[in-house]
Amino acid sequence: MANLTKTEEVFVIDFGDDENVTTDSWGVEINDLLDEVEAAEGPKVLVTTGSGKHYSNGLDVPYMTSVERDEISAYVKRIEKVVSRLMLFPAPTVAAVNGHAFGMGAFLVLAHDQSVMREDRGYFCLPEVHLQMSFPRSLMSVLQATLPNDTRRRAVLTGHRFSGPECVEAGVVDAVASADDLIETAIARGRPHGGSAGPNLGVIKRQLFAEVAECLGA
Repeated sequence: MANLTKTEEVFVIDFGDDENVTTDSWGVEINDLLDEVEAAEGPKVLVTTGSGKHYSNGLDVPYMTSVERDEISAYVKRIEKVVSRLMLFPAPTVAAVNGHAFGMGAFLVLAHDQSVMREDRGYFCLPEVHLQMSFPRSLMSVLQATLPNDTRRRAVLTGHRFSGPECVEAGVVDAVASADDLIETAIARGRPHGGSAGPNLGVIKRQLFAEVAECLGA
């Protein structure tokens, strides 16, 4: 179960301590927590992380195989809303990637302004090519807006699993840190920008990610 903690101007959303699959109920939880952070006045920074082996293990595939196509589409759109909200969030955001970020979990990482990944464990991976799945235009627009061309091609066409150090080299994340220092490193990257939180930052993000905002219906 996700939870929210606050220390001064820093809000930390912890996705939980299991595989952190983006279930339908998880999407509702996270949107509620984002509402709470967005409503807070004054300088603020949002950090997201997980407590276990996974940062986020992506979509709930067993659920998707048990429902009809229209239900799948509605479910994916609800999770895409979380990606959209993070990407356009009117406050500085930093992902503290504590472990695996697979599929939709990888998109959650990319949706943040900055990201720090654990240096000794966990992979960033887009495994769709191995699952006989393609990318909707909405999610491809996120990849086009956030990843260097060479990295995007490799990630999408080969499903390569990028370690933390590889992610820095490939321009996927901004830095790596030890497990003990991960959260503090993420906070240190975000805190200097807390004063920029507010509607204007949201406008700037919509300008920067105009195609993403259009594709995700934000």
